[in-house]
Parts: sequence; C-alpha cells; structure tokens
Amino acid sequence: MRYLIGFLYAIYESAWRRWKGKGSDDKWYNHKLVKMFLNLFITFGLLCYIKKGWIIPLIATLVYQFLYWTRNHGAFMDFGHGPKDDKRYDEWWWMKYVKKIVPEKLWYGYCFDFICMSLRYGLPGILLAFILGSPVVGFMGFIHALAYAFCWKLNDWGIIKYPTSKAEWVVGFTCGLFIGFC
Repeated sequence: MRYLIGFLYAIYESAWRRWKGKGSDDKWYNHKLVKMFLNLFITFGLLCYIKKGWIIPLIATLVYQFLYWTRNHGAFMDFGHGPKDDKRYDEWWWMKYVKKIVPEKLWYGYCFDFICMSLRYGLPGILLAFILGSPVVGFMGFIHALAYAFCWKLNDWGIIKYPTSKAEWVVGFTCGLFIGFC
C-alpha cells in the first residue's frame, strides 16, 4: 500500500508542478495560494503517513514548499535562451561565487544556467535529505536541473516544443517519487 501511495503522489506532484508552472489567472483555483496550500496539505499528509509522526513531516513539508517550490527559479530555467541582462540572476546569494568560477564569456549560457539551477534546487534538496533522513532525496534537486537541460536540448534539436512545460511534468514526477519513497 505504501508504494502505491508513493506512486500516486508522484503522479499528483507531476500534475501539480505543471499546474503551478502555468501561472495564475482570475479563477480562484488558479491562485498561487490555492496551489501552495493544496501541496502543503497533501505533502504533509503523505509524510505523516510515511514517517509516523508530525514534527519531522511538518518541518520537511515547510522546507519543501517554501524553499524548494515557492522560491522562484530565476532566469536560469531557459538554459541560455533568455535575455542576458535579466536582474533575476542577482537574487541568489551564491551567484557571486558562480560568477567567480565560470569564465565571463560563458555567463548566462547553457552550462552557466545548469550550474545555477543545480544550486537553486540542489541546496534545498540536500537540506530535505538531512531532515527526512533519506540521502537519496539530496539528488532530487540535481535531477531538476538535468530534466530542464534535457528538455531544452530536445527543443534545440527540434524534437519537442515547449521544453519548460515538459520539464515541469518530469520534475514533478521525479520529485514526487523522491518524496513519496523517502
């Protein structure tokens, strides 16, 4: 039963991530707060079921929702296809370190955005791994960057259209698997 619930959560998280990625409109059910509270409620319930308590699930759910999902992913979700002067790059405390490591001529390109997205989702993923006591959850954030990178490459090769929406489905499902089976 636990594996079925974990798999169903992965399907839910995939659909939820795509729904969240679409943005908001005037309908009440598309408001960011509705999406956020739905995911808080379902994730907390799942983690209470898995971890047989409520303190660790509460902390993990809050980290997952507010550090992993609710913070924006900045300009680097487009893997070098967007404007280079986007101020959203500078919102991250670690950006100055990335700029010291990566040569300036490669800033805002494919590899630069891959590093940024890996850090953006990898650091909260590692924190979640410690909270949940499941080291494998730490890889969740790095798979996030791989999914977006892969979908953008497929787009560049003309194999798929709308790479961001495809990546949202993949990321939601994989994150759901990591959390659902932690």
